[in-house]
Amino acid sequence: MTSKDKLEKERATLCKLFQDALILELTTIPPYATACYSILEQGQYDRSEPTIVNAEPIEVIRQVMVEEMLHMVLAANVMNSIGGTPELNNPKLLPKYPQPLLNGRGPTVYLRRFTPDQIKSFRAVETAPKDERAAKSGDYHTIGGFYIYIRERLRKACNTYGDAAIFTGNEVRQITNADYFGAGGEVIEVIGTPSQRRKAALKAIKKIMDEGEGADLGHRAGDNDIIPGPDHREDVAHYFKFNEILHSRYYKPDDSIDGPPTGGDLIVDWSAVSPMRDDPSERDFKNAPEIAEISAEFNAAWSGLLDGLHIAFNTDKTALRSLVPAMYDIKSLAQKLMRIPLPDGSGETAGPTWTYLAKRKS
Repeated sequence: MTSKDKLEKERATLCKLFQDALILELTTIPPYATACYSILEQGQYDRSEPTIVNAEPIEVIRQVMVEEMLHMVLAANVMNSIGGTPELNNPKLLPKYPQPLLNGRGPTVYLRRFTPDQIKSFRAVETAPKDERAAKSGDYHTIGGFYIYIRERLRKACNTYGDAAIFTGNEVRQITNADYFGAGGEVIEVIGTPSQRRKAALKAIKKIMDEGEGADLGHRAGDNDIIPGPDHREDVAHYFKFNEILHSRYYKPDDSIDGPPTGGDLIVDWSAVSPMRDDPSERDFKNAPEIAEISAEFNAAWSGLLDGLHIAFNTDKTALRSLVPAMYDIKSLAQKLMRIPLPDGSGETAGPTWTYLAKRKS
């Protein structure tokens, strides 16, 4: 094999890894969103205090979701910088739940309502790797370990072939902060000279790792980002956010990652939740045309969102702005499904299946 062939093979491997990263980030969002949307909101729960039931866990999970969306943007930017083509509407690549992560190496994610077990499963998804050296060599079983491997692989490729041979993508396809309107934090553009692109790409990977499992932050829970709002509170990584819900208490930024949170109360009421069926499927709605119709409407909205993201990452960045209404539609339709009892007498309600509806070729 010639050196040119080896370079092309390595670039193809890197593109495949960042495509996997893109789908990995996407795969976590429906389980997180399903749990979040299953929480009953104001007016749907008979309780005088607080005014919005479970407002705090809703906000904590929402923060995780918007950061996962940001991580998708970062993965797409790095992939585009090395000449890849991000795919978000290829049915062969999209998750089907229950979905094992990392091609079966990692935990399985489920579409289930807000329960302690479901939050524990989310915490497992965001757990730091136990052995960074093994992860560097490709033996990873967590999302954090996967990104350690990607980072190591990218560094080695740049060292072997040179930054200019790796970062060959068109900068026009980079998503900017102006395109993304600041949702979830700062977008890192992979632009400039080849060495600047390398630095930016590694910075983007570090940001994803810091906001996810937070293992590289000096054994403190804070991730150095400030949560937007009047409190100017330092954020914590996703693993610790889910731990906050389980402990009904916030972390202080300087809390040790080995100990429990020691901050203020985080009020959680596990009973104020729709009794959604675990991992709902279209089969559950076979004899319920009303539910099937809403489910189809939900899946059309979800599919439109994925189609829009695919366009934004590849041809027209302005497509991002048009996707905001679709996000509200998805939330509204999911909650609508979760309020409708299934007709089988189980006492459970319907729920979103997050199924992509591929367009039929004419």
